[in-house]
Amino acid sequence: MVEYISKAFLVGLIAFLPILEIYTAVPTGIGMGLDYFSTVVFSVIGNYAPVLLLNVGYERLNRIPKVQEWFAKLSSERLKNWIDRYGIGFIVLGVPLIGVWPLTITMKLFRMNSGLFLIYSFISVVLYSVAIAAIVHTGSHWLHIGK
Repeated sequence: MVEYISKAFLVGLIAFLPILEIYTAVPTGIGMGLDYFSTVVFSVIGNYAPVLLLNVGYERLNRIPKVQEWFAKLSSERLKNWIDRYGIGFIVLGVPLIGVWPLTITMKLFRMNSGLFLIYSFISVVLYSVAIAAIVHTGSHWLHIGK
């Protein structure tokens, strides 16, 4: 049980770290012998945690008048409207290309609806974690590894 928990924690930590994220966490978890389901679950938890932390942090920082002014200068109404209209595609493509850390900050600065962002980013993280696990599974069987 301790071994499982330590592997699960490591997968979550790797998924949490910027740059490493789910691309590294999923293959690492599978390579350490975690089952695919656990690997995906802990990768999603670790990769989605920064989204929640940055969202809460932004909301708290935005209560400070000087910071609020600065954030307002970084955004535009036209860009906000574009993000609200086409944001789902940007998020779905952005999670694997940009990563959850910079994508969350970008979406907060562009004032995307928080509820929509949280839902779309969660769906994207789950989809990419499952896709990476499927690719690793397919590749390992193709190479006859893990049988």
